[in-house]
Amino acid sequence: MTTATRAFGPVRLLRTGRVALVTMADEASGNTISPALSAGLEDVLAVVATDPTVHAVVVTGLPDRFSCGASREYLAAADPVDVEPFVRAFVHCPLPVVAAMRGHAVGGGLSQGLYADIPILSERSMYAANFLNFGLAPAYGTTWLLPARLGSTLGTELLLTARAYRGAELRDRGAPVRIVPHDDVVAVALAEAERIARAPRRALELMKAQLAGQVLAAGDAAIEVETGPHERSWAAADRLALVGDRYGRAEELRP
Repeated sequence: MTTATRAFGPVRLLRTGRVALVTMADEASGNTISPALSAGLEDVLAVVATDPTVHAVVVTGLPDRFSCGASREYLAAADPVDVEPFVRAFVHCPLPVVAAMRGHAVGGGLSQGLYADIPILSERSMYAANFLNFGLAPAYGTTWLLPARLGSTLGTELLLTARAYRGAELRDRGAPVRIVPHDDVVAVALAEAERIARAPRRALELMKAQLAGQVLAAGDAAIEVETGPHERSWAAADRLALVGDRYGRAEELRP
């Protein structure tokens, strides 16, 4: 059974059987973190969480941009805004979440996707933990998350180099996540979610609570260590100059 698409601002919800397909599609912001995108995702996941017929969730984005982290306006602000609820939305969802990361995922957007229970990446899209490009020490538990999801050495390399890696390169480097041809990402994610959704919803909720509790404990411990360095780097004299010089340049998404 497929239901009609519902829109929550720039976020769309489509029900297919026991699976909810959530699409983040903020064309205006290029799927950078915005109030509209954050509110829409929060509203959609709240609806999904209270629908007893939904057993699993797939989240995807624009065809070429899954989730692209901070906007220029966010980075130019005098003080950082708390975007942790958006970045860690999938781990807080009470149902299993498969992230169909078909397009680029950058900064907090990469962290967001990797907080899903099962992230699925595209061979050709770019994935970057580009915090240091703007003189920022990472936040959101990212210093734990990337090494945990992608492997200790590779995850640390992403953090320190701040460069973009194609999904195919991550696969060749041994990243223990599923990386498939670009046009197959959503179909593979839906197939995974449909397999998950065969289980009773209550059992899935209990399993997700176990998994999420462990992820949040580790992520919270990392955030406690990260908060001071992140705030001090935000206050650094050269941060705004780096944002002005580097934000939106083509090399941000080059290997």
